[in-house]
Amino acid sequence: MAEFPSVEWFEALAAKASEKSEELAEFGFAYIRLACRIDGLPGGSKAFGIRIEGYDVASDGEIEPGSWGADCVLEGPAEAWFAMISSIQANGAAELSQTLNALTLAEDPMKVTGDDPMGRDLFYRFNQTLQELFDLAAEIPTELPVGT
Repeated sequence: MAEFPSVEWFEALAAKASEKSEELAEFGFAYIRLACRIDGLPGGSKAFGIRIEGYDVASDGEIEPGSWGADCVLEGPAEAWFAMISSIQANGAAELSQTLNALTLAEDPMKVTGDDPMGRDLFYRFNQTLQELFDLAAEIPTELPVGT
């Protein structure tokens, strides 16, 4: 069982994507360096890097978004991340109100940031691929903090 958020959890997500590469390939190739920043954790914010290169998904572990060269940063409070992961775990995929699109469109509770507008655009261009990737969390035994 992997605790969310952790290097192990993001590595398990990338490994699951490798197992399901044929299914993800149905959405076409994608190229994005996505930093996932979870704010408001007891020890402070943490960020994890996910790279999608063509049909390959890799986790680069815990990163610093600026020095890692993220195209964009998906950031939000820990509670929003926990709710999204809980929804995916409970339903096999995110409920409509817990999709990446729904959570980021109004920039509340999550938002997509980055230094380059083209980098932020990649998030929305590859949104369905990213959603399918995160929906694979349904297949990862996940431990969320107590009370989430």
